[in-house]
Amino acid sequence: MGDSQSWSGEKALNHRIPGQFGLEGTLKPIQFQTTSLLPDWLPSTSTPCAYLFSILRAENHISLLSCSDMRHVRNCPIDCASVYYNRLRRSGIYSIMPSVGGMPIEVLCEMDTEGGGWTVIQKRQDGSVDFNRTWNEYREGFGDLNGEFWLGNENIHKITSQGDYSLRIDMEDWNNKHKHLNDFQVSPPGMQDEANSYRLHVDGFSGTVEDSFAWYHNKRSFSTPDSGNICAEISHGGWWYHQCFFSNLNGILGPDGVVWYSWKDTDYYSLRKVVMMIRPRTFRPHISP
Repeated sequence: MGDSQSWSGEKALNHRIPGQFGLEGTLKPIQFQTTSLLPDWLPSTSTPCAYLFSILRAENHISLLSCSDMRHVRNCPIDCASVYYNRLRRSGIYSIMPSVGGMPIEVLCEMDTEGGGWTVIQKRQDGSVDFNRTWNEYREGFGDLNGEFWLGNENIHKITSQGDYSLRIDMEDWNNKHKHLNDFQVSPPGMQDEANSYRLHVDGFSGTVEDSFAWYHNKRSFSTPDSGNICAEISHGGWWYHQCFFSNLNGILGPDGVVWYSWKDTDYYSLRKVVMMIRPRTFRPHISP
């Protein structure tokens, strides 16, 4: 990530913002620490995030907003839907600050699928990241937002605690056949906190494959291989297990690890690619940019 910049005045600000971006397609973070980084001439009715968004829109940049002390910043996005509503509508890495917790989180925003506004919470695609992790690692998150990752149970809890969310799951098999499930209802309390073992409340669905998740795993606690759950131990990944599973998207990427039971009628077929993402149920994409 780039070094923190200190801006003073319109000239310096306008000079430095283009310099935060490398070659096309290469992202470098815009960092700001406190509200004091705003130029003196900025109207008091404006906010740091609103001002920065306006600059980014004018420059037509995708943003990776790395707010090193975003606790001091007002009206920043609470999820990728908020990023979208700020007219930043390219898929990429952004910083958000959920209303629960008060600390910034870097997230991957998917802006191309079904209108955009999705916060990606899990991605599997090539086996480059080991998902056989401890409770603490699943709590904090791991992997690479540019590749495979788990966003972190604590982060997912903070986001889903903000209201009603939809969960979408996109899956692809080894024959490049793609299916998805949409409109799982993640309703308050959403994914509960660590004291409640990150229990997930999810129901309902629509899509192109039968449900192997909500009907069996709803209201189940999250378990990891080191938490004493035999299903997690033999499956080598963290999940909301229940005697043991009909879906497990965090198993070993290979012959029988990333499972959606109803993908095929006869076996626990292991998938090649998976993306899990959430957005507010009230989200409505804008027709015009």
